[in-house]
Amino acid sequence: MTEAPPRVRAVAQVTTVEPVRDDAEPQLKRRPGYLGAVHVVQLLLVEAVLFGVLGALTHNYLAAGITAGAGALLILAATLRRGGRWWFEQQTVARQYRRRRGHPDVGEKDPRLAALHWLTPGLTVSEVESETGARTGIACDAAGWYGAIAIGEADSMHGDGGSGVPLDVLARSLDDAEQPGAVVQVVTQSVPAPSLDMDSRHLAAHSYQELQALAGPVPADRTTWVAVRLEARSRAEAGVAGGYDAEHAPTLVANLVRKVSRSLRESRLPHQVLSADELIDALSRACDLDSDAGGAAQAPREEWTAWHSGRAAHASFWLRDWPRVDDAATLFGGLSATPSASTTVSLALTRDHGDLAMRCLIRVAAPGDGLAHLCETLDQRARAVNAELFRLDGEQGPAVYASAPTGGGAA
Repeated sequence: MTEAPPRVRAVAQVTTVEPVRDDAEPQLKRRPGYLGAVHVVQLLLVEAVLFGVLGALTHNYLAAGITAGAGALLILAATLRRGGRWWFEQQTVARQYRRRRGHPDVGEKDPRLAALHWLTPGLTVSEVESETGARTGIACDAAGWYGAIAIGEADSMHGDGGSGVPLDVLARSLDDAEQPGAVVQVVTQSVPAPSLDMDSRHLAAHSYQELQALAGPVPADRTTWVAVRLEARSRAEAGVAGGYDAEHAPTLVANLVRKVSRSLRESRLPHQVLSADELIDALSRACDLDSDAGGAAQAPREEWTAWHSGRAAHASFWLRDWPRVDDAATLFGGLSATPSASTTVSLALTRDHGDLAMRCLIRVAAPGDGLAHLCETLDQRARAVNAELFRLDGEQGPAVYASAPTGGGAA
């Protein structure tokens, strides 16, 4: 496969061994290579400078002074922060951003896939058929393979906003998978009522406002998907041969999707496993590339602070500091009422040394001139429950893809 897309970070740990207390908080998981917020390379650099200065002192003070000065510049470069990141992290993000600024590969006959290639060049979608004839759509990108399920009745591939997905059921499905690199993701995309797309003078807008006054926030539309992914990098680190995965991974993912479907069915949650064509439709809808929604007057493009689908501007955030468990429902419930063209919340579950790790991305969309105010409103609602959002500037394109039903993208 080609080089994996840049990772979109967002991790917290929760445990399923003990009952969760009302005052408990999810514990943030240490990112690989980090001790808290500090990268191991930064610590090694400081040690190297200290040893260099001590070694130079054995020769003369001039050599020690030159070494100390050069070392101070290196430490300064390694510890500078910009935009909420270390300077060297910012340079890596900027380099990857510039690399993505080119045009996607041409020649794709399916216009939906051609549009998705603006986000993930080389994406392919195939179909795996079970012994019973059931068809499961399997997508393959540079980071692995995934399939998806739409929550709701079978006659609606857009899902059903009234059905909540039990995370404990998905966590058990993750354990039953017994596959390294397995990820289970829940994506909920809400269109608040009235949305920013609706003229406030329209009769429907007044009807929604009256309904909210009586019953509280009610989204005009809500779509929920469950996605299952096998991460190629995690499987390679676990010793799975790349040649084996290239041949068998689509079938493995299809089996995992059917296991999750069985768990949802046992929970009496209506759903539909997506075929290849339905999976492409779901990705297009989640990424706001749905041609049925009016089409995009302009080609999609990524800017440093936003991703533009042609219809709206999107900004994605990483939920860096989680609220208290009893405040989490307030936070996520309030998101569906945030005045936007759409609000998308992605929760991706993985196993990390026995613990259940949860990654959360939040994406909001609005007409270009309304995005700044919308992001301020979102940040205020998060701070009200002591949660912290980190805006993924420089990674807005990958974040849109990661917050779609892709199993967390390359996260």
